[in-house]
Amino acid sequence: MIIVRKVLGLATAQDAGRVGLASQGVPRSGFLVRTLAHAANAAAGNDPDAACVEIFGRFACVADSEIVVGDDRGVRRVLRAGEELVVDPDPHLRVRYLAIAGGLDAPVFLGSRSTLAVCGLGREIRRGDRLSSARAPVRDRDAKPKIVSRPIRVVLGPDEGGEALETTAFRISTTSDRTGTRLEPSTPMATSSTGTLPSTPTVVGAIQLPRGGSPIVIGPDGPVTGGYPIIAVIAKDDLDAFHALPLGAPVTFVRALS
Repeated sequence: MIIVRKVLGLATAQDAGRVGLASQGVPRSGFLVRTLAHAANAAAGNDPDAACVEIFGRFACVADSEIVVGDDRGVRRVLRAGEELVVDPDPHLRVRYLAIAGGLDAPVFLGSRSTLAVCGLGREIRRGDRLSSARAPVRDRDAKPKIVSRPIRVVLGPDEGGEALETTAFRISTTSDRTGTRLEPSTPMATSSTGTLPSTPTVVGAIQLPRGGSPIVIGPDGPVTGGYPIIAVIAKDDLDAFHALPLGAPVTFVRALS
């Protein structure tokens, strides 16, 4: 068991998320960057999709008893009783992960331990919380994270405007969160829409273009439907690379080859 000493930012329990509930209005939730979460779980000896702590900012805890933990850099560590661990922000990553051997024992809602605050499923991790292991089987695993930095590939969406993504410079807005990543364009993007459209299904990675001209990329906690034009969708294999980009970082897009 570990006791949370400090959370500067946001820390939540996340696992692979909830699948197949979009028709009921429930977002997938789950890891923002699967590659990093899988590396932390591998270092702790867990199954890749075991629940762990997802951290935006700084996280400090102390071991209540001896426990094995792993982080998103693939580092495995044995904490002795009373030993403190601090997970600092990485200037090259938006989010970090801390796994407990056996998996994080968070409440299960609709088949997942993932926190989904917008739906009232679980809550953020706070100072004083006691986090324990689910005691799932632990074994040695490969713990090397692999995120390749490159232009983010997109597939053009059903609505107009996606072509401009390749010729516009963007930065990741500091107002971004798990619901959506707002992109700050060098110049506002034009849209042919004069207002919201009839609500249509969305997926993680869908790029919506509101009237203000600043696109929003739907995140794991994002709505399952929306009324803004969907101009493109980030290729599935590039979602981790995109969501790993820190706030304020530049980002470029290219059209995926068919």
